[in-house]
Order: sequence, then structure tokens, then C-alpha cells
Amino acid sequence: MVAVARGLRPLVRLTSELERREPDNLAPLDAGAAPREVVPLIERLNRLFVRIDASLQKERRFTADAAHELRTPVAGIKAQAQVARVAASEAERLHALDNAILGCDRAAHLIDQLLTLARLDTLGDGVAEQCRLREIGAAVIASIAPAALGKGVRLELAEGDDVVVRGNPELLRILLRNLIDNAVRHTPSGTSVRIDTGYEQGLACLSVSDNGPGIPEQERARVSERFYRPLARRPAAADWVCPSSGVSPRYTAQTCRSRH
Repeated sequence: MVAVARGLRPLVRLTSELERREPDNLAPLDAGAAPREVVPLIERLNRLFVRIDASLQKERRFTADAAHELRTPVAGIKAQAQVARVAASEAERLHALDNAILGCDRAAHLIDQLLTLARLDTLGDGVAEQCRLREIGAAVIASIAPAALGKGVRLELAEGDDVVVRGNPELLRILLRNLIDNAVRHTPSGTSVRIDTGYEQGLACLSVSDNGPGIPEQERARVSERFYRPLARRPAAADWVCPSSGVSPRYTAQTCRSRH
């Protein structure tokens, strides 16, 4: 019994240390003085603490992003509602209400972007499979087509190679949907948005082109930042760029390349 108690002493000390910890204390446990048999357990606990800390950091970042980004549209809607409440004429009241409705539409779009961001933060980097870019493009175009038609924008999937890449299909769908959605929003009515797939210099290439004036040169270094928008938003090319080393913005086209 004495030998058993002595052998369990390190586990008892480890249990006591864990019980005394605050819930937000994710510092690694010291395995230096632990018996050899207990070291694997401590190492696995430390790896678990790292994963929990990363998950908490993502949640805190998402909460901060959401609070910061939603503050502006909510304040705008409130201001327009106050204008409508004290409007001196029916025309002024209707104009303020129309602006409030537009503010609601912008807030809804922002919420969709935040939800997309949350999905991106939870997707694992290790999920990879064979992906056909034209099939993904056709599916995304079908989902965005009603909104594009409502704005008078034509979506076109150009003839091209049946490009196959290894990647995360959900991430590719989110990437392409974001590109096309921005292109539809910022290209003039009566024009078209074109999606091309093919190969360039041995690299798989997926590009979205619109008819806007393009991203101003002084803004190009910042367009891949989260939620960044130019101060004076005007109809322009799609303003989201895939944040990877294989991206090449083309002023009025956004392109994402990967090695085949």
C-alpha cells in the first residue's frame, strides 16, 4: 500500500494543482519535476491548453469585430429613425425611412460577413480534397444570380479548363462568393461580372473581373485587411483579395492562384 500511495503521489499533486487553477489560467504545466510515467499526460494537457487558448482568442476577436462593425450601422439606423420622427413633411419622413431601410440592408450584409468570418475561423486547415473550380464557380453563381439580376448585373462563367486543385471546398466557395458578391455590389448596373478558370505559367488560376474603375492605388495595400473599406466608397472592382502569397489583383479583376 505504501508503494502504491507513493506511486500515485505525482497524480495527486497534479490533480491538486489543476483544482486550484482559475478557469482562465491556461499556462502550461511544469513537466520538469514529474515522474517519467506522468510526463505524457502533462504534455497532452499542455497541448489541450494551447488549443483552448486559441479557441478563446478567436471568440474574443470575433466578439470585438462584431461589436466594432455593428456600432456604425445601428447608429445610422437610429439617426434616420429620429429624423423620420421629427420630419416636417411627408417627403422628408419617407426619405428618412428609406435611408433606415438601406441601413438595415447594410447591417444584414455585415452580419452575413461576420457569420462567414466565424465559419472561416472554425474550419480546419488540414481538410483538403480534390476540388473542381468550374463546378464550385457554377454553384456560387447560381446562389448569387437572383441578387445580381435585381441589380441588373449579368454573371458569366467563361469557357475554360476544367481546373482541379487540392484544397478545402468550403473555403473555396466562401472565397469565390465573397469575390463575386463584392463585384456585383460595386460594378455598374447593366454590366457583367466574369469568372474565369484556367492555368497560367503552370498555376491553377481563378479570377473574377468586373467593369468598375478598380481599386485606387493608395488602397491596394490594405484591401486584404478585415473589414477595411475606403472612406469614400464608390462603385469599384471587387475589393476583397484572397490573403495568400498566390494572389495577384489586376485593378478590375481579383485573381487567386495555386500550384497545380
